[in-house]
Amino acid sequence: MLRVIELFSGIGAQEQALKEAEIKHRIVATSDIDSYANKVYEALHGEKINLGDIKTIQRLPNADLITYSFPCTDISISGRMKGFDKGSNTGSSLLWEVQRLLEVARDNNELPRFLLMENVKNIISKKFMPKFQEWLDFLTELGYKNFYQVLNAKDYGVPQNRERCFMISILNYEGDFKFPEKQELKVKLRDLLEDEVDEKYFLSNKLIDCFTDMKNRNGLIRGLRFRPKGKDEDYAWTITTHAGSRPTDNYIIEPIPAALRGRYESDGKIKQHLELKDDGNTNTITTVQKDNLIIVPEATKKGYALAKEGDGIYTNRVQYKRGVVQKDKIPTLKTSPNDVAVVTKDINNLISIRRLTPRECFRLMGWCDEDINRAFKTGVSDTQLYKMAGNSIVVNCLTEIFKNLKEIIENV
Repeated sequence: MLRVIELFSGIGAQEQALKEAEIKHRIVATSDIDSYANKVYEALHGEKINLGDIKTIQRLPNADLITYSFPCTDISISGRMKGFDKGSNTGSSLLWEVQRLLEVARDNNELPRFLLMENVKNIISKKFMPKFQEWLDFLTELGYKNFYQVLNAKDYGVPQNRERCFMISILNYEGDFKFPEKQELKVKLRDLLEDEVDEKYFLSNKLIDCFTDMKNRNGLIRGLRFRPKGKDEDYAWTITTHAGSRPTDNYIIEPIPAALRGRYESDGKIKQHLELKDDGNTNTITTVQKDNLIIVPEATKKGYALAKEGDGIYTNRVQYKRGVVQKDKIPTLKTSPNDVAVVTKDINNLISIRRLTPRECFRLMGWCDEDINRAFKTGVSDTQLYKMAGNSIVVNCLTEIFKNLKEIIENV
């Protein structure tokens, strides 16, 4: 039975991955000061001993594996970039509290056999590599052999472009450890999106104007960073802790659907009419393709093009263009909402763009709906759920790492 301590435990992605890798284990203790994350952790995994603030822990219980995915806020490119120097009091500098606790464990002959670290890719960048090397040297002095590699979630079954640095450290070990091989991405972004989404997740015109502003503000141009995703694209951008608050976050392009219906005219003859759906919901999908269509204006005699759901749309000055519909694919996304792929019912109402929902964010972090339901029953707010998802680790990546580590665990 593998005894495990989860430092900076969050909602317990490591615990979940150990379950999915079918490694017999027991969580000896966790450590996290986020009361909301602790509440969700308990809903997902049951009550555990929480040691609280890592700075107040004097000595860790005996364990075989310690996970320490410490805060990335001051290392991430999208964060404050204050670094993690010892004594700097940044969130990321909590790594050195792990050093202190490992030194105590060494002095008491209680070092764990295995360590697992996860952090942003930037930790091994030119800027931060010297400090990371200092950490590697410390672990080596303790007797650990270290293996680290950057893994992308989209290479392990999750449609999210999320690169993270993982490190396995094994005490008094002369062998090798191989990180999991890349896998073909079979799950697409569309597969994890909800069918019905509350109106509160759609962006207002004011927010869209803000995100697409091309004004240069000391080198920052919001419009160059705003990149909505069509539903049929392979993967999402990286899930953040405040999903939908920045131009670089994930946004989904939603079509405004219509149906082509046969209606009797005054002369008694049937004529096809395009009926727009103002509520944003699609008509019932039928075997007759014309029953579920979308309309896009274009410079043709008819004045519009018809597309089925899943087709991409060019929208920049479409009333002066032809061929605005791209069958079964999304056109290249550009810098303005008038350039992105959308569906419209007139040239003054071009786009419908929304945030990812908290459920979608959790799905994109590798959590199944059964677990998500348990987490959401805690009554935690959307704001906190977004934060938890962004702070978590993609379960699939951890699971594949643990599967590769399993043989070593069972043979020591």
